[in-house]
Amino acid sequence: MALAVFRHLVEGPLRDPASLNKPSTAPLPDAYSVGVISDTFYVHWGLVAGVVVCALAHVLVRHSVSGFAFSIVGGNVRAARMLGLPVNCLVLVTCVLGGAAAGLAGMFEVAAVQGSANAALIAGYGTSGILVAFAARHNPLAIIVCAILLGGVEASGSLLQRRLGLPDATTLILEGVLFVNLLAWEALNGRVLHWRIHWRERGRTPAEGVVQHG
Repeated sequence: MALAVFRHLVEGPLRDPASLNKPSTAPLPDAYSVGVISDTFYVHWGLVAGVVVCALAHVLVRHSVSGFAFSIVGGNVRAARMLGLPVNCLVLVTCVLGGAAAGLAGMFEVAAVQGSANAALIAGYGTSGILVAFAARHNPLAIIVCAILLGGVEASGSLLQRRLGLPDATTLILEGVLFVNLLAWEALNGRVLHWRIHWRERGRTPAEGVVQHG
């Protein structure tokens, strides 16, 4: 629904009449643009805002009663209902906070990078966000590192295309390989833990039998 509203605004009421083949909003004035932190690396202030938001999310999730309730609802809805937590309200608040974070990221994308909003602005960010959240194991501080690494992989697409003659879709392949490896590691880790418990209990059984026989 949010995507449909965005496209309606960009291609309808907020559309710049000068944008013919690529519907977009009017260019953002320089007074409202977001500058860069360093001219050497050309990194804008959105990075600082993202780090601050992740730090606040870490404090909320790890060091507050509300964050503990969010973790319970996210882990097991049935257990949360048995504890008497307002599951629907917590889910709604989580969606609002996630939407606010996405809106903040979109604001920096328009104000610091694109200069205007268009329909192609939101392509691919959903899947990248899911991959970052999965790689970070839902740890807000780990999201900082994972987001920077994945952003570097995506930014290297044009460089790979120019210098190595690889297609621009190479970055998507790299992200897919990374996601498959994470899934395989998650599955193998669970299996290894299961096997350890199984063999540990098998090793204890004879010893217990000897003690009882004696």
